[in-house]
Amino acid sequence: MAGFDQELTRKVLNIPEGYALHAAVAIGKLGDKSTLPEYLQGREVPSPRKPLDELAAEGDFSL
Repeated sequence: MAGFDQELTRKVLNIPEGYALHAAVAIGKLGDKSTLPEYLQGREVPSPRKPLDELAAEGDFSL
């Protein structure tokens, strides 16, 4: 991802003035590791990550 349009993001998510956008994260979904090249398949192991709902919210801006 090369970047994001801060003003468009502010408008779409109803982010009020006084809050700054510093980053955006593209989130995908798990796929079948057999579709990866063999040399990458070994890297696909569970890791101790926090659940997504502890890190992100869905919808427009709210406190």
